[in-house]
Amino acid sequence: MKKLLALIIALCLMPLSSLPGALAEEADDLIVEDVVEEIPPEGAIPAGGTEDGNTFVDDDTGETYVLTTEEQQKLEDLLEEQPEEEEGIDPDSLDLNPNLPDSVINILLIGVDTRSSDPQEIIGRGDTQIIVSVNRETGAIKMTSILRDTVVPIPGYRNQTKINNAYQYGCNKIKKGTVQEKIRSGAALAMRTINKNFEMNIQSYVAINFNGLASIIDALGGIDIELTKGEAWYINKYLKEHPPAYDNKARGERTALQVVAGTQHLDGVQAVMYARTRSLKGENDFNRTDRQRHLLDLLLQKVMEDISIDTLMDLLDVAYNYAATNMNLETMFNLAVSLIPALSGLSEAGAESLFEQLRIPADDTWKYGTVNGSSVVQFKRSAHPAQDIHQFIYGEYFAAK
Repeated sequence: MKKLLALIIALCLMPLSSLPGALAEEADDLIVEDVVEEIPPEGAIPAGGTEDGNTFVDDDTGETYVLTTEEQQKLEDLLEEQPEEEEGIDPDSLDLNPNLPDSVINILLIGVDTRSSDPQEIIGRGDTQIIVSVNRETGAIKMTSILRDTVVPIPGYRNQTKINNAYQYGCNKIKKGTVQEKIRSGAALAMRTINKNFEMNIQSYVAINFNGLASIIDALGGIDIELTKGEAWYINKYLKEHPPAYDNKARGERTALQVVAGTQHLDGVQAVMYARTRSLKGENDFNRTDRQRHLLDLLLQKVMEDISIDTLMDLLDVAYNYAATNMNLETMFNLAVSLIPALSGLSEAGAESLFEQLRIPADDTWKYGTVNGSSVVQFKRSAHPAQDIHQFIYGEYFAAK
């Protein structure tokens, strides 16, 4: 149960995210009610388990999974607060590749760069775009980062531009609609742009702004990250010179990081600054995407290993409020359950990372260029980025036509 909740929260933690509406019908017919019914009543000791106060632990797996009456009620309240129906985006408008296998669900995680002081404001450039690919048969998770400065054609627009503009262009198409309609339009164009350029089949998203991510990390109690001396120095310097519009700490309350190499505890704003760092000597956006994926990995591990079930459900409420997605909680449960075996196996094997990772453009497939006076990343003529992504996710290439 804890792993299941952790995985749901992880989807909202990504600022860096959802699934097709049909997934609820396809994912082994497992629905939320089935999950809740399997929770033993308070005071009961499950088969093969032992009791330790109010906590029940499975002897075989070490999994803590019994909720108290209050915790179970909290979970049911959360589910009641969320919409029963998912907010659909017409799949016919997304340039889907119909030839990709159904066994893998691809989710677009969008981290929005907005200068708003409101952590729930999710309109701006999609500066972080990560494809999270979940194999529903094996539970394997793979993450593909697309550099924000990568130049591609955006469907419906004449000139090529940076891929991070697609989300904002989509938001701006809705002149008089609601904020939710703008976000949905932005996500649709971001997904369509990736599908068209990389022959993908993404129908789902989770979007969050960087301030919202900081709030969620603070709700987690911060995160321990191994830093270089340069990273620690840069985080301190940037936050001093450019205090964020939104911050959970009062001015002067934050303790500066030690300018040394080693593991340090970062609050939400510091952790987000770590993930956005790309200006150290000899570094660029390639290094930033490495840090983003590393932060996601650390956050998921912390949620799975260090947080109580009661805290998990409080955190789920926070995370869901800061993220915009076309998934409802039932769909998240179905997806999370399919991942538990693989993540358990990784944990038992002592794997350093819960994800396999890829960066696009791949090595030796890109070059720097200039578009409208701005430095950009361009694919070489010999590059085949769609093939690179397919090979990473599926093990082979599936042409769209």
